[in-house]
Amino acid sequence: VDLAKKYDFKLDIAGGSRWKLLGRSKTRREGVFFKSLSSRFRYHGMVDGEPKVRLLGETRAFLNPISWEEPFGNAPVESMLCGTPVLTTARGALPETVDADTGRFFDTDDEFARGLGEIGGLSAHRCRESAADRFPIEKAAKAYVELYHRILDGEALP
Repeated sequence: VDLAKKYDFKLDIAGGSRWKLLGRSKTRREGVFFKSLSSRFRYHGMVDGEPKVRLLGETRAFLNPISWEEPFGNAPVESMLCGTPVLTTARGALPETVDADTGRFFDTDDEFARGLGEIGGLSAHRCRESAADRFPIEKAAKAYVELYHRILDGEALP
């Protein structure tokens, strides 16, 4: 929200548990926080299926300014698979997940502004291709099946 205000761009906000915290009190349930934002902000709540694919595919970038050590980053990968580049911080596994074809990293507002300017030159087709090559669904499905077999065979998970 602060970056969108500072650099004057529209922001679609989607999400679940953290945004649900805004509904714990009557004031919050009445949407005071969201009403306090200008019309450039649109809150979608939880989004899945076709609406999620459409939202990710129609946006200029997926903004992911995390401040924790992300172990993988499903949401950025979903974005990249929709051909939408990611603007994120280089935390956890994201430096291994996002590459030069799929997004940019930032730590400061100035780096964010530079990344926002650069993503316009990225190809949606190449973004999707890069993500699909590196994160094929078949590979993930096979790994889950192998894990389930190991568990059924008695292996204890750490």
